[in-house]
Amino acid sequence: MFLDFENKTDLIARLQTLNVDQQPEWGIMTPQHMVEHLIVSTKMSNGGFVIPCRTPKEHLPKYRAFFLDADAEMDRGIKAGGMEGLLDLRYPSLEAAIEKLESEIDKFHQFFENNPDAKIVNPVLDEIDYSDWKRFHKKHFTHHFKQFGLIK
Repeated sequence: MFLDFENKTDLIARLQTLNVDQQPEWGIMTPQHMVEHLIVSTKMSNGGFVIPCRTPKEHLPKYRAFFLDADAEMDRGIKAGGMEGLLDLRYPSLEAAIEKLESEIDKFHQFFENNPDAKIVNPVLDEIDYSDWKRFHKKHFTHHFKQFGLIK
């Protein structure tokens, strides 16, 4: 089962059920680290944070097929490239981080409403459009929501 990334109300409501000391089903992130990680990926998709693509061009078709076309879920324990250990938290609380994520989701949709033909770099998939970013977010958010038991 994948989340409906278009239903921001449901996404935020699920996140608001998190307990600050809730343990993940896998991995080392705390609930706030997970939310802040989603903030970064959402900021990348709305143009607020730029990370160049790290994937060699010859590997792009395989990565795009998995992240954008396949119905397969992301594996437990998969690690984002360049992430070793936990990053320092940027927001004063889990609640503040959730509010920031909600704002970044709004900016994502607004950006593409104003720039419908835009393509923004994803660090794994290179330049992708609004539709592809929504597919990426659906899979990525689902992965992390399952990590914390927010969906089964």
